[in-house]
Amino acid sequence: MMMLSIIIISYNEEKFIGASINSIIKALNFNSNNSFSTEIILSDGGSTDGTIQTAKPLVDKVVISPRGRYKQLNKGAKEAKGDVLLFLHSDTKLPESALFQLKKKINNSRIIGGGFQKNWEWSKGVKILRLIKLINWLWEAFGNWTVRLIKTFPGDNAIFVKTEVFFSLDGFSPLLICEDFDFVRRLKRYCRKNSKKITCINAPVITSARRFEEKGYFKTLFNWFYIYSLWWFGLSKLNLNRRFQSYSFDPKKS
Repeated sequence: MMMLSIIIISYNEEKFIGASINSIIKALNFNSNNSFSTEIILSDGGSTDGTIQTAKPLVDKVVISPRGRYKQLNKGAKEAKGDVLLFLHSDTKLPESALFQLKKKINNSRIIGGGFQKNWEWSKGVKILRLIKLINWLWEAFGNWTVRLIKTFPGDNAIFVKTEVFFSLDGFSPLLICEDFDFVRRLKRYCRKNSKKITCINAPVITSARRFEEKGYFKTLFNWFYIYSLWWFGLSKLNLNRRFQSYSFDPKKS
């Protein structure tokens, strides 16, 4: 029986972690008759709030890692027993049909990994201007069209990959930012070299829009484009890490 390891990274995510794990449980119930063994691993960066206490009764394993997304992702993967790894941010929720659809995709011997489409979820009570609603709808549509077309997934699109492939690529690189894009780029190279494919699952994950709420919508978009452009045009790992050192201590940022 194929086994899936779902690895959630967290740091002081008491507010979101319960909903994220409960979305996995709902997906497991939806997939209960599909012979898909699953384990849930929380890779925590040393939370000082109630994150671990909230998650512990709901997950199969809690591992403590040095803070930083790539460190926590790799630590969780090393502790996993599954044939397939799915990496989930703690403010992201899986769609109910996620595991059912993932298994259908991964059963294709040519497919070695992929990710999901993504929609944003605004906090209850947050007032959003009509213009922002329209722009956000266009941004979601453009983002989902892009991941379907070029299969380049941000980390909060719930990247998944066969375990043997993940370790053959040495996991996530020691980048404080863009470790997700870097990994997918290397995964694509692996596919070209070995006649394999990555795929996009159309059912969207739901990710908190708190970055927009806290930092401002346009400022957040600008920062993302700026960071991604620096990485895309080849800024060295050392310079990326120097510019974005704070990201090594805050896995919820992306």
